Parts: sequence; C-alpha cells; structure tokens
Amino acid sequence: MDFLSYFMPGERRPVPRAADAAAGAARARTAERLARAMARLDGLFALLGADDARDAALLSSLLAEDLDAVAAALGLVGARSLVADRSDLGPLPTAEALATFAHRAEATLTRLEKAFAAKKAGAWRLPADRFEARALWRVRALLVVCVVLLAASILLGDVMARKRREYAAMNALEREQARASLALSDLSKMALAAKRSENKALFAITGENCSRCGCEGRDLRTLAQDDVCRRKWDATRMRMGQAAGASPELLATLASDPWGSPYLLHEDPDFPCLPDSIISAGANGILGDSDDLGVTVPNAFCPEPR
Repeated sequence: MDFLSYFMPGERRPVPRAADAAAGAARARTAERLARAMARLDGLFALLGADDARDAALLSSLLAEDLDAVAAALGLVGARSLVADRSDLGPLPTAEALATFAHRAEATLTRLEKAFAAKKAGAWRLPADRFEARALWRVRALLVVCVVLLAASILLGDVMARKRREYAAMNALEREQARASLALSDLSKMALAAKRSENKALFAITGENCSRCGCEGRDLRTLAQDDVCRRKWDATRMRMGQAAGASPELLATLASDPWGSPYLLHEDPDFPCLPDSIISAGANGILGDSDDLGVTVPNAFCPEPR
C-alpha cells in the first residue's frame, strides 16, 4: 500500500490501462531525461567554474543531446537544435563560448520543464493523476489542521501556564499580606503595652514624633542596613519592645515586613487622645499607595469616643 492510499480510505489507486501504457512510458522517459539534463547542466557550470574547458566541452555535447531528445518527445518544433548549436562551436570551444551555450541550455531546460508539466496535464494525463492530486490535497489539508492544532495547543498551554503563575502569585501575595497583618497586630499590641507600662505617649517612649517621616517616595525593600529609615525603625522597635517587655524572638520577627521593608511608625505628638499608627509599605515597597497595610495603636489614656 503506497503512502497516498492512506489518505484515500475506501478508494484504490486506478490500475494502469493498456491504452495509457504509451503515455506512461513517454512520461517516464521524459522525466528521466529532464532529470539527467538538469544534473548535466549543473555539472557543466561546475566545470566552467573550475576552468576545465575540455571536460565541459564533452559534457555540453551530452547535454545538447538530452535536451533535443526531450524537445522531440514533447513535440516541440521550430526551435534550432542545441546539438547543431554545439556542433557549430567545434570540438574544443573556448570557455566563453561554452558559458554562452550553458545559459542557452538553461533557458531551454526551463522551457521544456513547463512544456512537460503542460503535457502531463493534457495529452499525457493518466487516471492516477487525479487520484494523486486529491490525495495530496488531503495531505496538505491534514498538515494545515495539524499546524493549527499544534499552534492552538501551544497557545492554550501558554495561557494556562500564565494563569497558573498568576494564581500562584496571588496566593503568595495573600499569604504575605496575612503575615504582615499579623505582625502589625503584634506591633499594635506591643505599642499599647509599652504606653501602659511606661504611662507615656508613644512619642515619649520612642523619642520621635514621626519615625516614618523621610521614607516616602522610594522602594523601601532595597534599603541598605544603615539607611535612616531602617535605623529609625530598629531603634523604635527596640525601645517599644523594651518598654513592653517583648521577647527578643518576637522583636526579631518584627524587623521587617514580608517584603523586606521596615515597618513605619507615626507617633502622634498631640498626646494623649489621638491614636498612633503603624504601616507596612506593602508588596511594592512604596509608602503611600493603595497596597499599604496599616493598623492604629489603641488609645491608652483617653476614653474611646462614643
């Protein structure tokens, strides 16, 4: 079973008829001569490129015979014979003359190939040609479908991978925000305990009335260890922890938020009745935008408003 028959289920390749035997044989001979002429033409150009005029002269004679035989088989008349042209050049023509002949042979070969294709579509057309044409159309259609399905699968896989990455990133962000909220709650409790323990406002404990000031407008995740924002938070954290009696382990976990930024404390100097606030700059590390997280420190000295 030949390859194309796999794409023609329920059909068989037409059996050659006796009436088509002559056309089939003529097609085969012509195709063979055209292939041989093409190979000889390539060889002729190669010999001319190597300055081998003697072998090129011999090969040009064989090429002329092949092309004239093809022209005769195709019934092309009226054009001057290439064999005659080659004879006019003599037994050992110059390289320039052979190059001119080679270019004419190339043009003749192109013309003969077109004539052969037209002949196969006309007088030399066989019943198997239609079978092969339909089978090849199905092969091309199947290839197109396969390419489309492959492209769709690649695109779908890329979309699914992107969705998985987005989902994983969203889950990671939610976990980090939960950790930050828990840490802010611990800080709020620690600050309240410090105020009650010392019976002082928070700014009196930390020695600052705005520990977060000066930290706006930059990525706090990339701060150096000796940056003023990080140093102020470290000092504030230790003072609050000491006043509240917090453990060193707890203080260590509150050194920075889940994204690496220091927490930011705003102590309200209008003691005693306005709350203090503690803020995380969020996932992007920029203070003052929508992803910030914050908590207020409960008031330790004034009754809650009703």
